Parts: sequence; C-alpha cells; structure tokens
Amino acid sequence: LRPSSDPAPPFDFSMNASARADDEGRKIFIGGLSFDCREDDLRADFGKFGELEDVQLPMGGDKPHKGFAFLTYCKAESATDATKEHHQRNYMGREITCKIVEPRRGGGGGGGGDRYGGG
Repeated sequence: LRPSSDPAPPFDFSMNASARADDEGRKIFIGGLSFDCREDDLRADFGKFGELEDVQLPMGGDKPHKGFAFLTYCKAESATDATKEHHQRNYMGREITCKIVEPRRGGGGGGGGDRYGGG
C-alpha cells in the first residue's frame, strides 16, 4: 500500500482501454439511432469533432444494429464537443441521446440508469 500522501500513478496499467476511456471522459453513448445508420455514417458525422479511436455499433439480431452506439475519441474535448452538438437533436430522422459515458464505480451488479446520464 502507498501512503495516502503519494500521488496516484500517471497511468493505471490494470485498467483496460475501455475503462480508461470512461475515466478520461473520451467515450460517448449515442441512443435512439435510426436503424438506417451505419458505422461509416457515425465515423463521418462524429469524426468532425476529433479523431475517433473506436466505434462500437452492437448488432441487433434481426435488425442491422440495436439502435445505440459507443464512440471513443482520442481526446476528451472532442467527446464533449460532440455531445454538446448532438444531444437531443435530430440525427438521420430521429432524436438521439448523446452523453459522455460515466465510469463504473464499485463492483456490484444491479440496475440503475446513471451510467449513461439517466437515472
């Protein structure tokens, strides 16, 4: 154990890249997407705010995808700019939710909608 006066290490190697992006405010959640939306659309339209590190558009079985996506930017400022521009705005014919992903805290399961800004 480190004494409480020691600063935290600059980089936590035990964290995976996704959790690190959550902690750094670089990942956004987009909900309410049109089923016509494709990964290329997201990269083109949301890439205007900064370089995208990753785009996740989960598949939806009999649908092209599940209607939501996670985008990870290289810089937190880009994620903030994208959410300011797109939250509760029309995108491809639907009003979308666009929020910064909040880091997971604790190890418990359970529900709760606060991870994506709801709640």
